[in-house]
Amino acid sequence: MRLFPSLFILLASFLPVLAQDPLPTLTTARDLRNLPATEAARHYPIHLHAVITLVEPDRTIFLRDDTGATFIRWGKNLPELRAGQQIDLEGESYPGLYLTGIVGRKVTILSEGEPPAARHITYEQLASGQFHYDWVEVHGVVRSVTPSEKYSVLKLALGNGSLDVYPVTDDSTVDDHLVDAVVRVAGIAAGYINDRRQLVAPHLRVRSLADVTVLEPAPAEPFAVETTPASELLRFAPNGRAGHRVKVRGVVTHQEPGSAIYLRDDVQGLRVRTSTSEAFAPGDVVEALGFPSMGSLSAELDDAVFRRTGETASVQPTVAAVKDLAAGKLDADLVQVEADVRDVVREPDRLLLAVQAGDTVFQAVTHAPLTDAAIPAAGAHVRLTGVCHVIEATQPSRSFSTRARTFDLLLRNSPGDITILRRPPWWTTQRLAIAAGTLLGLAVLAFAWAALLRRQVRRQTALIRTQVEAVTIADERQRIAREFHDTLEQELVGMSLRLDAAATRAEESKLRELLTGAQRLVQQLQVGARSFVWNLRDHSLATQPLADAIRSAVANVTAGRQLEILTLGEARRLPELIGHELLRVAQEATANAVKHGDARRIVILLDFNTVARMRLAIEDDGTGFDTTASVPAGHFGLIGIRERVEKLGGEFQFRSEPGKGTMVEVTVPTAS
Repeated sequence: MRLFPSLFILLASFLPVLAQDPLPTLTTARDLRNLPATEAARHYPIHLHAVITLVEPDRTIFLRDDTGATFIRWGKNLPELRAGQQIDLEGESYPGLYLTGIVGRKVTILSEGEPPAARHITYEQLASGQFHYDWVEVHGVVRSVTPSEKYSVLKLALGNGSLDVYPVTDDSTVDDHLVDAVVRVAGIAAGYINDRRQLVAPHLRVRSLADVTVLEPAPAEPFAVETTPASELLRFAPNGRAGHRVKVRGVVTHQEPGSAIYLRDDVQGLRVRTSTSEAFAPGDVVEALGFPSMGSLSAELDDAVFRRTGETASVQPTVAAVKDLAAGKLDADLVQVEADVRDVVREPDRLLLAVQAGDTVFQAVTHAPLTDAAIPAAGAHVRLTGVCHVIEATQPSRSFSTRARTFDLLLRNSPGDITILRRPPWWTTQRLAIAAGTLLGLAVLAFAWAALLRRQVRRQTALIRTQVEAVTIADERQRIAREFHDTLEQELVGMSLRLDAAATRAEESKLRELLTGAQRLVQQLQVGARSFVWNLRDHSLATQPLADAIRSAVANVTAGRQLEILTLGEARRLPELIGHELLRVAQEATANAVKHGDARRIVILLDFNTVARMRLAIEDDGTGFDTTASVPAGHFGLIGIRERVEKLGGEFQFRSEPGKGTMVEVTVPTAS
């Protein structure tokens, strides 16, 4: 019985899938081309009839029907196919790199034949991608034939652009006579695709270069054509032969291997772009055969080939003003200019100099291995010899003329291209910056030192003021103690002596009792006077911390008992008056604990944690007393403690219970 619920759950999980509509079968190439990549990834079924236009072995099969072109991704299950076959194809869709393709499941060959007639299209139509993977035909002029390991690549110029033609079969035959010929090429419209499914540049795939049909042959002797001055390139010519090679004769001024060679004829300089690896030296007289094109500002030759004449000629640079270089008047010509070096950048394969002449800043580039002595430093004044190369031009909106925006000076990889006319002054921008930074640092240190010094002076002044005040107070206390000792205390001594003498001579008992009482009173006054004088002369706080002073003051009274003095926070020196009063409070409270409470353990706490206040607590384990009752006889010390604390503007409180000891706590301000 448990099997049925499991089958029911399994069936329920398949119901949504079964409920979905099946994907329709696509039967034309147009349906495939219109299918978005996201839909193509769902693997739509495909069944169509088409003719094969091109087979790229082990990669792709291109085909078309009456509605358009498509392709099959190569698979091992496919039979051997070739162009012109009519096939019946079954498979499913997949996104492809640029447009939707087919994963072939079953291919049936219906008949043999030839590929369909190619569709004639322009470069703009190729670049639009509208006829991508279709069988097309283009007409153009062959610009170059470049050999490779397996096949030669043909570069074709047509309309407003150029495209490469790739054979899909091995064909390494190079036919240089195709260059400059007008040809017809039939093949598959393809191109380079980026990761965003965008067509970067079109190209054409053909079976082999043998399929290229020559419509107008190239000249049998290419260098036999008439020489054209560099100044006449791309100028207005009513009877000109556009799109074909021209010949220019000139003297080599500079070479960028594998990229360009710069020439100068009788009038001006010329940049000739070429892939040749043949080395030419400055002064070689050569003939260049290439296709005229517009560079950044001036006419150039593209895809050029060279022929040596066997002659050499001396070539001297044109001494130029920087304004002429900035205007582009000497583009591609050998020039000489003076400038100031602003920066030097060393790279692994070249040296870059950022230089300035007047208000114009430009860059000089050399690949020559220079010694450190030959490399100018920033701030040097130099003479540079090289080829002016305009990088970018500008077209003013209200003018038909074009002017240079930026340019480089290409040095000829010779040590003589850089002549240092004046070394930079010792005070360079970098050294000035270092000196200014050093002075600024010293100034900051001086200000910081002055601030610290002022702070130290204030601290020392406060300390001296405190010491002076302490000395003044101590002197005054000593003076009062001396005066008290020399006057009142001496008189009390004298009075005590007279009372002693009178008591011995008195005969009546009542008189002797009165004299004896007076004598005891005088003795008590003497004790109080001596204590007062001792307090005035006490210097314990001047030489030791408060905790040590308290320990010394209560040492006698706590002998034989346990005494603990605890300090919270960092101990600091207190004003003389406050320290003295706290010492007397601790002394009085300790004496009371021993005398009246018979305490065996006394704890004195000094709390310095609060900056503006000081807390003193004395706790004992004595007999204690009832705080609600009247003050016990002999406990007048608590009244004295309260008076001392109130005189300092502090707070006084105590706690006590019979049999539980006593706790005395005072808190006083210490700001002054």
